[in-house]
Amino acid sequence: MPRRFALALLALLLLLLGALLAGRRLRAPAPAASAVPTLRPTAVIPPTPIPARRVSMYFESPADDRLHPEARDIPAALDDVAFLRSIAAAVMDGPRRPELVKPFPEGWSVRGAYLLREGIAVIDLSPPPLSAPREPGTPVGPRWQAGSHEEDTAIQALAVTLAKNLPAVTRVVILVAGDAAETLGGHADLTHPIAPDLRRAAEEPALEAPPATPSPTAMPLLSPSPSPSLSPSFVPSAAPPARPVPPRRAPADRA
Repeated sequence: MPRRFALALLALLLLLLGALLAGRRLRAPAPAASAVPTLRPTAVIPPTPIPARRVSMYFESPADDRLHPEARDIPAALDDVAFLRSIAAAVMDGPRRPELVKPFPEGWSVRGAYLLREGIAVIDLSPPPLSAPREPGTPVGPRWQAGSHEEDTAIQALAVTLAKNLPAVTRVVILVAGDAAETLGGHADLTHPIAPDLRRAAEEPALEAPPATPSPTAMPLLSPSPSPSLSPSFVPSAAPPARPVPPRRAPADRA
């Protein structure tokens, strides 16, 4: 009897222990789900604006044949040589004010620029392509048809603009396609450095130039694609002639 009682007591203790462990498991908090990192958008860093430098471009006005200043902002350069080339390129582009005249015709651009000692600026111009090839060693002849006034004005617009913005420039040498040129339009002599004629520059405040308007890009016209022609291999063959169906014989009457 005592042995049975002890076994029953032991079984009861085991049941109580099992119930206690089960209760603790039910009360235990559920494991937290792994936290998903929040994706934050990368901050967009705006591009660093390029500092501009205010310059005065000189172009002729047909009203008085003088060179009038036009205020314009061009990107600042690291040295005088790069600044020299930027100014010369702006002269090639021409004025933005409609009352002023573009000195150089279309197709001319700046090929290079150099600043020598004693205030000599060398501007290497790139002309439009020649209609006929030039023999090696022959001097460069006139590259555009212009009168003496138009040619002299174009050269002085370039020289005066350089001298006004770079006071160290006292003379300008003009090359064409990397070679020494005798003339541009058949009138001005380019075989020696050219001195800027500052007397042609109008003494007046430079007027603000309107912002450059980009030229609209012509959208390519989509030409209708031609309809594909059918080659003989794609021509469908004629249908075979229908085979004649023999007439059905009527069944004979049975006697």
